[in-house]
Amino acid sequence: MRLGKCLIIAFAFIVSILAASAPQSFAIDAEARAQSIVRKNISLLDDIKYEHDARVALVMMKETAVPDLVGVAKNQKQKPSLRLTVINILADIKSPSSVDSLLDTIKESNVKIRRASARALGMIGDKKAIDGLKAALTDFDAEVRYCAARSLEQLSDPSLADVFLKLTDDPDRRIKVLGVQGVGDIKDERGVEKLSAMTEDLDDEVRLNVAVSLGKIGSKAGITALNRLLEDRNINVRKETLGAMGSVKDASSVPFLIKVAERDARELRRAAIIALGEIGTDDVVPTLKKLLKDEVIDIRLSVIQAMAKIKKEEFAQDLRPLLTDESTRVRKEAELALNAIGSKG
Repeated sequence: MRLGKCLIIAFAFIVSILAASAPQSFAIDAEARAQSIVRKNISLLDDIKYEHDARVALVMMKETAVPDLVGVAKNQKQKPSLRLTVINILADIKSPSSVDSLLDTIKESNVKIRRASARALGMIGDKKAIDGLKAALTDFDAEVRYCAARSLEQLSDPSLADVFLKLTDDPDRRIKVLGVQGVGDIKDERGVEKLSAMTEDLDDEVRLNVAVSLGKIGSKAGITALNRLLEDRNINVRKETLGAMGSVKDASSVPFLIKVAERDARELRRAAIIALGEIGTDDVVPTLKKLLKDEVIDIRLSVIQAMAKIKKEEFAQDLRPLLTDESTRVRKEAELALNAIGSKG
């Protein structure tokens, strides 16, 4: 019995392919067989022994399985547990043809169905779902609101700029973080002022994502805020801030970065050196040459990579001696840097 059911599941994918490529008469028959197999696999979703295999088969059948899956998802007479499983399968298939149905189920009274629908719409990624997800942001259930906010953040549509800005004020820290991420993902410069005002937020994750988003936006208007975050109590926030400074590439950051590169924790020193390489102005050169002799090998490697990024010809004379360094890693990075600069030693 077990073998028989497994064969039914495995046969599903084969039939769906044949239906698409065979002559018309066979295709019609193959399509009927495929639909029968879809329904059989849906029935197996209620059997703990075969649920996983049935789910895999349905996902593999993709569009062939969608009509019947949608029918189950919308049928409020079906068991909620089965409907939840089916909605999750639709999320895995990612078919735009299931969006309209999920926009209906996201309005249902069953809170678990609403949550699953909100998650699925984000995974499918169809912008047709935007209005329905925006409406779900007013749901009384915090998890539905979070799932809707996360799905909107996944869509990253520029039309959502105002929505993301509003979410940065949400009392739920998870939703606030999604708002901050959304502002950064769509690179909306209007968000710089708002994000800059959040550098003192009590939540570490919020501040960390403020730094990341300011880096993504890349506006020099965010440098003052990044300078503040460079003094943050959380080392991870400071590390992300250093990366953001490298992305913004503002020369006014160089003194701050040099300070970190010369005497902070190793992890932060490396991040600062990488940022100096991204900025690449003349005033970073003396510091890089100095740090090329640092006793910490990871620092020297980061300096070599920064020099390769800047590509100043004068770096060649500093890098050539490293071709005979005792460290294989240093020799390899030096060779790559010399090639990037245009000098092979």
